[in-house]
Amino acid sequence: MLTGLMGNSAIMAAIGLGMIALTACAFRLRRSCGAVTWLVILLGMALTFDNMAVAVGRMVGFGDLLYAINLPRFWIHGLMTPLIVVAAAVLAWRLGVRWSRPVVVVGAVLVAALVVVGIVECFVALELTPATDGDALRYANAAAAGPPVPALGTVLILIAIGMTAWRQVRSLWLLLGSVTMLVTAAAGTSVLWLGNFGELVLYASIVATMFQVAAAESRSAADGTNNRLESGRAAAQSMTVRS
Repeated sequence: MLTGLMGNSAIMAAIGLGMIALTACAFRLRRSCGAVTWLVILLGMALTFDNMAVAVGRMVGFGDLLYAINLPRFWIHGLMTPLIVVAAAVLAWRLGVRWSRPVVVVGAVLVAALVVVGIVECFVALELTPATDGDALRYANAAAAGPPVPALGTVLILIAIGMTAWRQVRSLWLLLGSVTMLVTAAAGTSVLWLGNFGELVLYASIVATMFQVAAAESRSAADGTNNRLESGRAAAQSMTVRS
């Protein structure tokens, strides 16, 4: 119904604008969340481009220009999607989630393997052909067989991270976002924009986790200030008693 009302191109543009807004929110949290913020911002810019590349297809039309616009979309999904795991894991760690060393090693190996698979899909098994979805014009990978492995593997790892975050620190955002991504990705095979909407929800859950990290940092700083004030008062009282 929404597709008939707005059209796929407008929906993809709206999702892209949502990505821009969330990326701006992530940028504002850079001081509280540290270096991982720049990875989250990079991911937000990549996802924005992915949506806008499809949104402008109707205006550009099939040809070399639209082909060149669409090609980086597959690099983004193949190479950068697994990096979402890194961002989510760092933010969960900042909230207090802890994993054993074997789990960290296995996770790192899985992420590296997903990146390698993404490279193969991007540079070996890539055959772009014109595709029309409603009013949206884009190029799709005709060589793709089955679900994209990097994206599916990333979502499953994110669900594991989200479950751990909920169990250890009662943070629900990552779990909600990753489960939503899994459901919408499956439905996205029949409705173009559903998978992209799932990416928007997933990215929103990462930014929401950043807000939790920022709030925890603020509380920690306030507690530290209070502890120093109490120590100062105790020292002053001790000196008064001695005098």
